[in-house]
Amino acid sequence: MENFEKSSINKIFEKEREEYIPEVGKQFENKMRTEIEINGEKLDIDFRIISIKDLEKKDADPVLLLPGFGSGWEGISELGFSLACEGRKVIMPSLPGYGNSDNPSEKYYDDADWNNEAEAIRQLVEKLKNEGKKFHLIGHSMGSEILAAFAEKNRDKVASLVLLNPAGVKEKENQLLLGAKFISSGIRTAAEYGVSMYFSGEKDYQKELWKHIPKTKSPFAGDRLKQRLAEAKKVSQGHLLEKLKKLDVPVTYISGKLDSVYPPGKPGDDKSQLSKIIEAVKDKSKLETSVMAGLQHNTTIAPDEITAANIEHYLEKAERGI
Repeated sequence: MENFEKSSINKIFEKEREEYIPEVGKQFENKMRTEIEINGEKLDIDFRIISIKDLEKKDADPVLLLPGFGSGWEGISELGFSLACEGRKVIMPSLPGYGNSDNPSEKYYDDADWNNEAEAIRQLVEKLKNEGKKFHLIGHSMGSEILAAFAEKNRDKVASLVLLNPAGVKEKENQLLLGAKFISSGIRTAAEYGVSMYFSGEKDYQKELWKHIPKTKSPFAGDRLKQRLAEAKKVSQGHLLEKLKKLDVPVTYISGKLDSVYPPGKPGDDKSQLSKIIEAVKDKSKLETSVMAGLQHNTTIAPDEITAANIEHYLEKAERGI
C-alpha cells in the first residue's frame, strides 16, 4: 500500500495552474443537459465535460467523476479541475435531485439499492459515445456505491473503479450517529480548509475558479429533503462489498488517514474498512490501496491537487495493466 503524504501548504501551487482557469471556466459556464428516462419518467440532468487542450492525454481513457451525498457536480468541481490538470478529460454529472438537474419522483429514489442512479449514469454514458473508450469511474463517499452499482451491470464500459473515501462498507449503521459524524467532519474540514487557504493563497485561486461555476438549487431544499432522507437510509445499510465481490475490473481504494466518517483503519484489522475492501475484491492483482496522511473525509477539496495526483498515479497503472 502506497502512502501519499500531505504536501506543505506552501508547495500546493508550485505547478502554477491558475493559467488554466479561464479555459476550464468557459467549460464550467457551458450549460450541458440531456434527457434520460427512468421507470417511464423523463428527467433532464445537468453535467459538464472539462479538459485542458495543452495537457489532455488524447489516448487516455476519460474520467467520470461523481460526488457524494448532498452534492451536484459543482461540489466536486475543484477535484475535477485538478484531474483535468493531470491530463484527463473529466465528465461530472449532477444526478436527478441534485444541482440544476430535475427533481425525480419518489419512485426514483425510494428503493433498496442504487439501481436507478446507476441507470441514470448508463444513459448519460451512452449519449456521450466517447469514441468507444471506456471510463475510469471515480466516486466520492456515496458516489462510490452508485458507481459500483453501475460497474456491476456495465463492465464493458469500465476501465477502472476508484473508491474515494467510500460509503456503504459497514452494514446497518446508525443513521443518527452517521449524520453526527458527517457534521463533525464537515466542521473540522472547513476549519482546516480556511487556514490552508489563508496561508497558501488558495483563497484567491478558489475565488477565481468559482466565478465560473453557476448557482445551483440547494440539495436540502424543501422539495428535495425526502430524497436526501431516502439516500441516508440506503447509505447506512451498506451495499458496496456485495458489488465489489462481483467485479473483475481494476479497483483502487483511496482514503484520508484522518477520515472520521469512514475511517480506513489498518489492513491487519479484520474489522477495518480497508481490510473489508481487500477481502471483497476477488482478484487481488487488480486492487490498489492508498491512505493519504493528514487528510480527512472530504478529499475532493484542498488539497485536491494531492488527491488528483494520487488518483492519476493509479489510473496510469490500470491502463498499463500493472
